[in-house]
Amino acid sequence: MAELGLFEPRGDLVDGRLALPERPDGELACVDPGDTRESLGAFPFALESVERAAAAARRAWPAWRDAAPETRAAAILRFRDALHAEAERFASVVSREVGKPLWEARSEVAAMLAKFEITLADGLALVAERSLPLGGGQVGRWRAGARGVFGVIGPFNFPGHLMHGHIVPALATGNCVVVKPSDKTPATGQLYAELLERAAFPPGVANLVQGDAGVGAALAVHRALDGVLFTGSYAAGRRILEATLDQPWKLVALELGGKNGVLVCADADLDAAAHAIAFGACLTAGQRCSSTSRVFAERAIVDPLAERLVRLFRGIAIGHSSDPGAFMGPLISAAARERHALVLQWAAADGAEALVPGGPCDGPRPGHYVRPSLHRLRRPPAPSRYQSEEHFVPDAFLCEVDSVEAGLAAIEASDFGLVASVFTRSRGIYERAARTLRVGCLNWNAPTVGASSKLPFGGIKRSGNDRAAGVASTLYTTFPQASLEVAEPGPPAKVPGFPSLA
Repeated sequence: MAELGLFEPRGDLVDGRLALPERPDGELACVDPGDTRESLGAFPFALESVERAAAAARRAWPAWRDAAPETRAAAILRFRDALHAEAERFASVVSREVGKPLWEARSEVAAMLAKFEITLADGLALVAERSLPLGGGQVGRWRAGARGVFGVIGPFNFPGHLMHGHIVPALATGNCVVVKPSDKTPATGQLYAELLERAAFPPGVANLVQGDAGVGAALAVHRALDGVLFTGSYAAGRRILEATLDQPWKLVALELGGKNGVLVCADADLDAAAHAIAFGACLTAGQRCSSTSRVFAERAIVDPLAERLVRLFRGIAIGHSSDPGAFMGPLISAAARERHALVLQWAAADGAEALVPGGPCDGPRPGHYVRPSLHRLRRPPAPSRYQSEEHFVPDAFLCEVDSVEAGLAAIEASDFGLVASVFTRSRGIYERAARTLRVGCLNWNAPTVGASSKLPFGGIKRSGNDRAAGVASTLYTTFPQASLEVAEPGPPAKVPGFPSLA
């Protein structure tokens, strides 16, 4: 891994210039969650930066909106080239700051690089202008307009990819942005700002401010913004909606959490199902909105499935982000580690059997390490804290069901609606699941994790508000404008009771 060392903070990117705030309100202390002895830097922030960045974006917007698509694309491709040149460094920073194994951080950067072409090709095609004859000499025109200035608030688990997935479509469709990275990943945020600066966007088009939750709140409600693009928890998303209730013109796109379920049918390939379940539950230490947390299996195969899952959960290799043999790194913080311990208490209170106890453990270095946990419910599913809430830790439960219908009903009973997976050899069962389950993503014989940016990504119910990301991001970064056009007006139609100029 490339050496990261102590980051020298460079401040906020505002109006095309990186600079430290003159009057900081605080600083973000950043440590390696896999080795808490290692400080990655202290990053000052100021609420005043939000005001300056929003004003800069507002000034820059008319010219960026009116720029030729080729001009905007050229700047975006310069950004792509800057990221490509620093791909390994970017992956190293993400790996150290989040605790992800380097192989996983590299896959995040690869997804970021793919986002450019997907947006400029497939994403813009979704909002391409179209015309159609309407009769009577009229032509109908349907085009997409840029909304204005977006605030983008990113999460820690994909500190580059998830905010990037909002930013590139917003810029490509003629909007300006003010970005606030997670307060847990300021080093990644700073590197992202450096690459934006290197891409030489016009001043004010792409701005980035560091900060805590207070800075994020100030950005979300700023009246210079036309929209807020947020990825994070249901609780935080709800607070954004509540804070912007008196700004009904402001588009709020929420990509929230999940309590993702898997149904394993009696005819399934059990090795493939077990592999996908363990992979989906433990990847990124369970810190994905798409992580697998609920597994429902038909009675005939629940015991052999349980045996396979136990072997896999127990065999997960845990290590520091620099360990090439590690599959799972630490959790992001001490608070997350404590939450995993609490989740185990809730499972016990539900009468769940700990097939793999999991919980806090010693790692190769001082850090926030846990072992993944797997439980089996001997009772019917219940709406408890353990079974209903998103926990963002590597934990899953297995529950026996009497039939496919019962399994689908158990998955659908969740208040969340992000991802579900069905393991069966029957296309008919899979198609029945597609009709039954209200989820934004439904996978067949594949894990709940691992979405494609060539497809929409988002959820319903408590998982989002119908603003799917992925390739569909350009739909919410624009608004549809309809026009009735008459190039050569003819004599007006005669209407009873309306006067004539003739």
